Amino acid sequence: MFSILDMINHALGYVNVNLKIKNQIYIAIGIAGNLYLGYVAIRLMQNGAWLRGLLYMLVFLVLIYFIVLNVLYYFTNKTAKYDLSPKIEKLLGGKPKEALAAEKNGQQNQQQPYIPANGIFDGQELLPATVKTSRAEQDNVHQIVDQLQAANIVRLDYGGLSDKEIMQQAQATGDSVYAIGQGIQIPFSQLKLENHHLVIYAGINQMDQKPVGHIKRVGLTDVHDAHEDYKLYLASTVITGGMEKIAGRNSTIEQAGDYQVTAQVAYEDRES
Repeated sequence: MFSILDMINHALGYVNVNLKIKNQIYIAIGIAGNLYLGYVAIRLMQNGAWLRGLLYMLVFLVLIYFIVLNVLYYFTNKTAKYDLSPKIEKLLGGKPKEALAAEKNGQQNQQQPYIPANGIFDGQELLPATVKTSRAEQDNVHQIVDQLQAANIVRLDYGGLSDKEIMQQAQATGDSVYAIGQGIQIPFSQLKLENHHLVIYAGINQMDQKPVGHIKRVGLTDVHDAHEDYKLYLASTVITGGMEKIAGRNSTIEQAGDYQVTAQVAYEDRES
């Protein structure tokens, strides 16, 4: 049984798969192996080998705990109430130096120039907006990125990271590394009310503005209710996502992706 699982494990090593998916496959393999270990423990105790059987059963129960943690981490958005992983990591010496270096490089190199296009607002008056982008609006976002790149405002170079550094960062965080970095703020953006929708118009300047998405929610409130009760102002519009690299078996894998538009909205009471 363990030989079969080992063969599957080695076979996965020859295939470039998204790191999260690969970990999910490893968890499934681990569950199968642990079930077999539990079966062996029970059979040993049935045959009178109590000490050996109990040791196997103890290992089986410990592995169940870690499997549950991994299932929660890789298959859901939940967290375990009693997670001993940080303590175990600290006991074993903390994160590897390579992982810490990759995270530090990512923080230093992923920052794109910040352009306060729409002014400075009090942080207490800002709420994140949920933005939905149609295919036509997605095309407009791509055009804006191309214009920003042509104007040398944005560089789609993964923050200047080498493939080795990208590989280290992707392995350390389990996340993709984007060519655009953590995002770029669009130089010009504004809200327009069109057909009962709050549409975000953005571009490299006011003359070249295009619709890039429409707001669905402001914070947790439906945009129609928010617009009825408050005056809404677009504080910032940021483009994230796009071309990305993930960790493969021996090298990074580059793949195209859609851009996302994220926005923050300032508000004030209509009666003020």
